[in-house]
Amino acid sequence: MTMRTKSALVVTIGLLLLFAVLFSFDYTDRYVSDRFFKALKEAPAGTGRTYSLDAFMEYYDWDSVCVVLPGGEHDFSTLFGRDYEPAPRKEGGWSLVFLKEGAVNAEIVVDPAVLEPSADRTDGCLDRWAAIFSLRPDEQGKLHMTFAGH
Repeated sequence: MTMRTKSALVVTIGLLLLFAVLFSFDYTDRYVSDRFFKALKEAPAGTGRTYSLDAFMEYYDWDSVCVVLPGGEHDFSTLFGRDYEPAPRKEGGWSLVFLKEGAVNAEIVVDPAVLEPSADRTDGCLDRWAAIFSLRPDEQGKLHMTFAGH
């Protein structure tokens, strides 16, 4: 094997590993999740104040958000057109799935001990401009995210 062939082989293997890592690992979920929970921690609850979800997180790279409740089934796809596998959740956990151009851009898995969806909320998606919500505690003091729409 010549030196040129060895170099080409090393570069090819390196590129394949790089694409494999990029394909399987996405920092966006962690970035969006961290921003959401940081904003949630700083937000005053129960004041009757409403928030725009994108401004609340200061994250604007999405077109719509879907609330996926426990047992909810959706047919999401990735940027590459593959079926999207939702992140594992705790019992009773739910998630906010952010879509950009019809593909999953990020997912926030929410522990029900931290925040629960509105009791009357069903699975569904909202456009970015309609993702308006409030944070309200219930009788037991558990915090609920209630979407008001537009």
